[in-house]
Amino acid sequence: MADSTNSNRIFYFDILRAIAIIGIVFCHASISFIVGDMGSMNFYFSSFYDCLRDFSVPIFVMLSGALLIGKKDSLTKFFKKRLSRILIPFIFWYIIYTLYSFINLKHGIDITNAVDIFIGKGGTLGVAFWFIWMIIVVYVAVFLINRLLQTRYNSKTIINVLTVLAVAYILMFQFHFFTSEYYSMLISYYASFISYAIIGYFLANTNYLESKVSTNKLVLITFCLSIMLYVGYIVCYVVPTSLSKGYFTYIGYFHILILVMSAVIFLFFKYLSKTQFLISLENTTCGSAITTLSKYAYGVYLAHYLILFNLKLFISGYIAISSLNSIIWIPILVISTLIICLVILYILNKIPYINKIAGVK
Repeated sequence: MADSTNSNRIFYFDILRAIAIIGIVFCHASISFIVGDMGSMNFYFSSFYDCLRDFSVPIFVMLSGALLIGKKDSLTKFFKKRLSRILIPFIFWYIIYTLYSFINLKHGIDITNAVDIFIGKGGTLGVAFWFIWMIIVVYVAVFLINRLLQTRYNSKTIINVLTVLAVAYILMFQFHFFTSEYYSMLISYYASFISYAIIGYFLANTNYLESKVSTNKLVLITFCLSIMLYVGYIVCYVVPTSLSKGYFTYIGYFHILILVMSAVIFLFFKYLSKTQFLISLENTTCGSAITTLSKYAYGVYLAHYLILFNLKLFISGYIAISSLNSIIWIPILVISTLIICLVILYILNKIPYINKIAGVK
């Protein structure tokens, strides 16, 4: 049976969050294989693994919007509650990553490297930390949206208008509407993810199709579309484009295909949550495992890159990573990384006063 403490959780949100964190770990696990796979059949598989990130990050942001937009927290409560849960675990893992880098990679203190890790610069151990700064920007925007929703204007109308603007923004981004040098600033890029937060709230709270089409048909339609869009993305764009250019190529987050794919996957699990299958799954061992991974997803996000880095380092001491079969070894690395992360975070979460660094939701 499901734990009573989970009674307020939305199970399909937990599934989406679990899938998203798995997708991100798959992306980082595939980095060491994808270049070597180009030109072989394995490239289809390593591309499939790597591009799971393309809908995983948007879904993470969509879930934030679905959960936080509409909240009536005060300024103090909102930022104390939200930012402390984000920043405390981040600071802990930032210190761990920086010390590891100083000791094992730089062999001494390197302030520039420490700053680069902090801001999530590519090419450092902290490459995944960009997400923390992006989500903080999104949280600030969500707070402002919530203030807007508390005005005398109709909140449903405001959300509908914001959703149209969010979709329009992504379309304009795709067609390079924003070309100003000022737009290239990171803060502008991070702020762009606000569009996904708004769309996530809209998708979670709009039931128009459900009043017109049966749940089973909606599940079937969104499932088929999810598969077709993702497989089509890999087979028709990522692989041929990468091979023609000579380097791995994928679409950025702000593209109509990525938006539609992320939205359809989100809706698939929303509709599936109303079927007996998913209702029954929640109260099983599998359902508990999904909920656990969802609870620890943020902690896993912070810890996984360092764990994965060391797993690859350990393996490379015995055999060249490039000689391994990516179809088999990428999933092995992902499963191993997730297990190690969850064990570490579970232990940290059990220690009084230390448990806040586990990032449990």
